[in-house]
Amino acid sequence: MRKLLDENSKTIKLADGRLLGYIEVGDLEGKALFHFHGLNSSRLEVKIVHEQMLEAKIRFIGLDRPGIGLSTFQENRKVLDIVDDVEELADSLNIEKFSVLGISSGAKYVLACAYKIPHRLISCNVISSAAPMEFINDDIDKAIRIFISFIQKVPWLIRPTYWLLYARLSQNISKSDQFLENIFATLGEVDKKLLEEETIKKMLLEAFRESYVQGSKGVAYDAGFDLIKYSWGFKLEDIEFPNIHFWHGALDKGIPLSMVKSMIEKISGAILKVYPNDGHMSIVINQIEEIIGDIDV
Repeated sequence: MRKLLDENSKTIKLADGRLLGYIEVGDLEGKALFHFHGLNSSRLEVKIVHEQMLEAKIRFIGLDRPGIGLSTFQENRKVLDIVDDVEELADSLNIEKFSVLGISSGAKYVLACAYKIPHRLISCNVISSAAPMEFINDDIDKAIRIFISFIQKVPWLIRPTYWLLYARLSQNISKSDQFLENIFATLGEVDKKLLEEETIKKMLLEAFRESYVQGSKGVAYDAGFDLIKYSWGFKLEDIEFPNIHFWHGALDKGIPLSMVKSMIEKISGAILKVYPNDGHMSIVINQIEEIIGDIDV
């Protein structure tokens, strides 16, 4: 049963009793493309590219991960567990075959789908991909390396750290600029310039604030898969799906291109397209029309 919450956002009650929050934008009669948002973000991320998806006749469906936005937290979940949620949502929407897209931290869920349910997929697509810690190298920003080292030594501090840096600021309108500055702190200048555009800034703030409406627990748990775990629970070389595309900015300071290239080498048949003048987030704003044109739906 789907419960209408506002114009586009809904929840479904999953078989285990949890709520799964999602939103549909673009062409609601179009081909289905499920989206996995980035870290510090939420289902509302899809609203940023509504017009482009509408023009491309794509039904763009964004999901909140457990403990984020409208979705119930799930204790002891694994990366592969999200695939079951996607299948249950697709079944409830009478969608048999679909494509998936993820940005940044959402990459692991795209690849989990490729590993676990290739028979239901048309294509897998990743923008500004995160990578398991086994691929970390010296190209990563020093501040990020220090933060990762700290969290790995005291993993129980990841939740209070995310509360201190983000959650405590997220719901206070007067702290919005500091909240955004903290999220963009380790990104490059090409990404920070996005905040100079008021419309983009407003949409990003909406998506980011929504990720912390339940506090820091859901986001911190999700971050652990990228910052602490050295594996996502499946081997990349065991993925047997022929249509996986990656897009990455050469100026991405958050996730170095070299780190992503090392990861992609493990995935048979994966294709990478590099944009030399874009960073972690600017690639979405600047290149989304071209990226959408490359996606098979």
